[in-house]
Amino acid sequence: MLSSPYPIPSLRIWKAAMLIGWAAGVAAGVWVLVSPPKSYDGIGLALTIAWGIMLAAGSLLVTLGHVLRTYQIELPGLAFSLGGVVLYGYLSWEATLTDSPGSGPRACLMILLAALIIARLRVLLYIDRRGRRIVEMQEEIQA
Repeated sequence: MLSSPYPIPSLRIWKAAMLIGWAAGVAAGVWVLVSPPKSYDGIGLALTIAWGIMLAAGSLLVTLGHVLRTYQIELPGLAFSLGGVVLYGYLSWEATLTDSPGSGPRACLMILLAALIIARLRVLLYIDRRGRRIVEMQEEIQA
């Protein structure tokens, strides 16, 4: 990865929204580890613990990435967070399609959140790849 500047302008609203949102992700992950929902047992409980760990750790990395303004920390955090959201989405859809149709809105919100995380991951990878190409072209010119 390039050690280029953070690919987002220093906007206060952006930074506040990201810090509040990802801090909430850390809280959600820790919360589910401390007090898992009673509705899950067996593999559901194991998946709940897994998504809690992934979301807490990933959100913490993304928060640090925003504070330190380095996407090299943010990228793995986004990947971990996405894993946690996908697992929680799976559990939500399982509940929706089996015994709790009222969980449908939560399941749909997990798709929204996963799509936003994927979009951010893709933008960062695109910017990084583009930056690498520019550096390679500059090195070829100088050689």
